[in-house]
Amino acid sequence: MKPEPFTEALVKLVHRYYPAGLRNDDPRYDASEEGQHLTTLIHANVQPSLAWKGFTQRLLKEFPDCHIWDTTIPYHDPCYSVRVSLPGFVTGAPRYDGIVCLLSQLAPVYALYASHTDKSLPGADYWLRFPPFPPEFQAHEAKLAGLIESTFGFTRLPNDTLFTPVPDLVPRSANHGLGQAQLIDCLFTWHRW
Repeated sequence: MKPEPFTEALVKLVHRYYPAGLRNDDPRYDASEEGQHLTTLIHANVQPSLAWKGFTQRLLKEFPDCHIWDTTIPYHDPCYSVRVSLPGFVTGAPRYDGIVCLLSQLAPVYALYASHTDKSLPGADYWLRFPPFPPEFQAHEAKLAGLIESTFGFTRLPNDTLFTPVPDLVPRSANHGLGQAQLIDCLFTWHRW
């Protein structure tokens, strides 16, 4: 099945920032035209934009019963990220539920996923989920999506677009081989927790 035109356009876009057919440990990777474009973009976004700073401050006001962490890693991947806990989070508590927002620096698109950790039982319970989210996450999901769209005007990517394979690319900081990357890894980050 052929991807829809929007997804195809995003696949073409990431090919302008990641060299095809090269692993990220190959010296030609960073020296390539694509690698240079990605390095330039990432370096231009090391200091958070005023819009991103304002957005994270707005989250503190809009989610007063939640903890907010700006989880962006400068010099790492072409995205901003923030984690919003569900109400009731206590530092050091064994259970932690939250929603993570990823905003691409390559295109005006974003993704959300839910995460759950419960270390109170032997063998810790841990999962990540993309939509549909469990019911207890849905109110925060809707509010966060609305804030992203009203602040940035970005489009939320559906799962089928996020998980579109881009087998000839390897994300800059991923521990992937050729054939493993998906669009989510290239537009945002491969690191999800």
